[in-house]
Amino acid sequence: MASDFNRREATAELSAKALKRLRKEFNLVSREVWVDGSHRVDFVAYRFGTGYMNASAERGTFCFVEVKSCMDDFTSGHGRTFEGDENWLVCPRKLADELHEKLQLPRNCKVLCPDAAGNLRVAYDTSDRWQSFRKLSTAALLLQMVLDSAESWRTPREVFYREGGAE
Repeated sequence: MASDFNRREATAELSAKALKRLRKEFNLVSREVWVDGSHRVDFVAYRFGTGYMNASAERGTFCFVEVKSCMDDFTSGHGRTFEGDENWLVCPRKLADELHEKLQLPRNCKVLCPDAAGNLRVAYDTSDRWQSFRKLSTAALLLQMVLDSAESWRTPREVFYREGGAE
């Protein structure tokens, strides 16, 4: 029972850190998004691309984020859906190092871990920045984020247009 509590507590703490970073970098963030009938992603975030309205929407970037607090959580068989333009695994550094040593790091994924100050930093990067692994269209994913998620947050425009960029 104590280990389940610690696991839930660690997952909640990592999720809060992931949400904080996502809300600084992306326009729309949703939690627990069902991307199809059998796959739920802890977070899906969306950032507009470049160009005018239609082009910037279609050229946008989706980031799929899975949060794992321990090896049992990682190997549970649930929540390893890395089908975004970007994919993040957020986990403790100890787990990231163990996955690296065992050659079990997810492919096409950035592994982010809290640093000494509690900020998420990239510990490992197996991503291919020139290739997307997205299966759904922009419209379909945006609809899933808005209609089939537990919660959604819109980042205020001011965050992206402050002098000097995002903080």
